[in-house]
Amino acid sequence: MINKESGRIGILGGTFDPIHLGHKALGEAAIFEAKLEKLIVMPAKIQPFKLGKIISEDFHRLEMTKLAFDDIDKVEVSKYEIDNTEISYSYDTLVYLQNVYKDKNLFFVVGTDSFLQIESWYKGPSILESFSLIVSVRPGYAEKELVDTSKIYFEKYGTEIIKIFSYMPDISSTEIRKAVAEGHSISQMVPKSVERYIKENGLYSRD
Repeated sequence: MINKESGRIGILGGTFDPIHLGHKALGEAAIFEAKLEKLIVMPAKIQPFKLGKIISEDFHRLEMTKLAFDDIDKVEVSKYEIDNTEISYSYDTLVYLQNVYKDKNLFFVVGTDSFLQIESWYKGPSILESFSLIVSVRPGYAEKELVDTSKIYFEKYGTEIIKIFSYMPDISSTEIRKAVAEGHSISQMVPKSVERYIKENGLYSRD
């Protein structure tokens, strides 16, 4: 377990097709509740869970991600996975970033569902042994599983886990794409700049 005291760097990854207010709220909460020095937001090239699925072009997802976090100083949007032709495995990305930020403690930012499953991921035990986690907690959701799993991870791997509790809007990218295709408003689901980008570029429209 890496135990560095000089600073915390958070990593928030995802397909971001499109990025939405839930993603942004998660990133902001991670920065402020976990006292991050920096948050790296990482759009994925090819996620192992989404092989074979059609997603928007890389440059659109990257640009929307930049727009969404443009007003937050501590955020850096990275092209590392998008520029990589291989499958975007979280472990490989974390190892790369640890080599970049050698004197920092890296925190992988995840939701509760991902947290509960991470041990079964590609090199999941290595992630838990070598990196720290920031977990978004939804009140009343899987609370016992979260407590039990946190205890298991700490006892088996020594994983440092920070739980964050800020309100996260219950939004999905699938819901947004469906709303756009059906001509419904998405103004309550994405930042205004992202909404404009989607309209200007005709993303998710059936036309």
